[in-house]
Amino acid sequence: MNGKKTRRKSSGTILYFPIAVLLILCLAVFGISAFLKIQKIEVSGNLLYAAGNIIEEAGISQGDNMLLINAGAIAEKIRAAMPFISDVRVTRVFPDSIHIKVSESAATAVIKYQNQALIIDSAGRILQSENAAPSGLIEIRGFTPVNPEEGKTLKTEVGGETRLQYLTEVLKAMESAGICGDVSYLDVANIANITFGYADKYTVILGGSSDVQHKLSQLTSRIITEIEGREPAGTTGTLNMSDPSGRWTWNADM
Repeated sequence: MNGKKTRRKSSGTILYFPIAVLLILCLAVFGISAFLKIQKIEVSGNLLYAAGNIIEEAGISQGDNMLLINAGAIAEKIRAAMPFISDVRVTRVFPDSIHIKVSESAATAVIKYQNQALIIDSAGRILQSENAAPSGLIEIRGFTPVNPEEGKTLKTEVGGETRLQYLTEVLKAMESAGICGDVSYLDVANIANITFGYADKYTVILGGSSDVQHKLSQLTSRIITEIEGREPAGTTGTLNMSDPSGRWTWNADM
């Protein structure tokens, strides 16, 4: 009799042990989460948007539980609401802080679409639309957007994907070379013979988009200096850099 009772008691102890462990774990998690309340929300990398506006769009506030926020969803909400923000990183900084780091796009070029001027960054993302084209941006020629939306990347007609790719490649190269402010227009109507206006004096023929980074480096570091060293001040003309071998020719306007 005693042996049977002892075995029943041992079996009951084994049965309740996992439940007890589960309850302890639940209480531990609840206890920890109760203390992980957001006390501070920091924003960095913002110039165009106020930190308060970014936090408002994020939809989080002090007192929220750090474990329950969805960092990816918050980042997407901010990008969707603020077109000039190209990248967002939301990080938990334990025990009580959230850090929102943003990267803002720079307005680089403008494309005319119907009665609007679409302002884009070097990646082809539409930042905003205006009734008139702002000054100081590169005018894009030879490209027609399809169903443009603020905050979205440019779309093109079927078969025009290569043109769009070349457009963004050249814009990024110009941005990297630091010459966007000196470029008046970029014409991609003929992707085998891309041209742009430079420094209000030169029509530059790039040819295709291959090796464009090197070509622009040569343009700013050597070629323009050489041309200006042998031509009278204010001379305008056409600089042809389309030769794949790297040779270039210069024809001054008469």
